[in-house]
Amino acid sequence: QHYFIQSNLSQRMSCCPPISHPFLDNAEYKCKGSVEKVDDLELYVAGSGDKCVIWNYDIFGFNGGRTRQNVDLLAEHGFMVILPDYYRGGFITPTDPGLVDFIKKYTYDVLEPDVNRVLSFAKSRGAKTFGSLGTCWGSYLVLKYSSFPDFKGGVSIHPSHSNICKAVEDSEENLLKNITSCKQLFMPAGNDHENTKSGGLADQILKDNLTIEDFPDMMHGWSMRADLADPKVKRDVDRAVNLYLNFFKSNL
Repeated sequence: QHYFIQSNLSQRMSCCPPISHPFLDNAEYKCKGSVEKVDDLELYVAGSGDKCVIWNYDIFGFNGGRTRQNVDLLAEHGFMVILPDYYRGGFITPTDPGLVDFIKKYTYDVLEPDVNRVLSFAKSRGAKTFGSLGTCWGSYLVLKYSSFPDFKGGVSIHPSHSNICKAVEDSEENLLKNITSCKQLFMPAGNDHENTKSGGLADQILKDNLTIEDFPDMMHGWSMRADLADPKVKRDVDRAVNLYLNFFKSNL
């Protein structure tokens, strides 16, 4: 496995822990969904039905890693899945010196109009019940969506919202307290933030609304970007997929 290692400044403000999986080129994958547009916001959309999952990507953006492949997989199980391109074609690597400024651009005030666009689009396509899934940076939006009454489940894989909240000056505690009934599933890697693990801040606040499935052998980013030729990675990617499929089938 290859990892990147960040500078001290980036470590303090990054979405990713110091040692994480880099960008994965998955261009050979043939996408099954289609790209739609609402105003200037592109959406990758797969599947149909009244149960909708909003997929929130990691720092590598709209075409990063196995993201679209997982969107298609989830759609095959009876869900409409929508992947919004909040970054408008952009992305950044966590070793880039501009990382901190990039993350700070995406406050919730900036993201909220896109959230409204996504929900309006989904409802126009027949969505009635919602869930959300996020990897890395995307877990911040999972928790935002999960405060809305139509949302019944949120999944965060190697979540980074603890660091994102610091960067955009949002309260992680309030973010969690605003989730009153939407069930949550966290899948932290071995080196993810302690707030996302058993006994951490989310566990203390969400209590029975949160299930935590630890992946101690994995480094941050494994689900979308680690090499599936590694047997341990393949084992844990398969486990994560089964967990999120069963979670959405049970809660939506």
